[in-house]
Amino acid sequence: SSGINAEWPLRPGDFLIPVAHFHQTIFQCFNHPFLFKVTKGDTLQSVKGRMVDRFKDIPEKEFEKYKFTLITHGRMNPLGDDFVFNSSDFITNIDMDSKPINEAHLDVFLHSRPWLGLEHALKPPKRSRYNYVEKPVKIHNQ
Repeated sequence: SSGINAEWPLRPGDFLIPVAHFHQTIFQCFNHPFLFKVTKGDTLQSVKGRMVDRFKDIPEKEFEKYKFTLITHGRMNPLGDDFVFNSSDFITNIDMDSKPINEAHLDVFLHSRPWLGLEHALKPPKRSRYNYVEKPVKIHNQ
């Protein structure tokens, strides 16, 4: 995800939260988890507004169906638009003494730390990667 670096560096009050897409169960994440910058006191409403910009390829009507959930210790806590982000919800004592999180290790991170879940159906891509109707290519050796 190349766009993320534009959100950094962090100013006082800013912190990064891990975000992942899932459908029905948090143990079935899809797409790539990513880091998203929020500022202490941001509401879910304002964070959603910035996320819409990040997901330019997702129609707004589709994005409106996403449910936002705070996942802590494998438990889902649905969030309303008035939820206020606070670093203490996401950053645990372990984080204070460990290396800063990076996107390469996010899948591991999701098992042990709080993260923001985007719950929505997995829409199949417009064009299937495998098109079974196409005829096989024949190679004629000469």
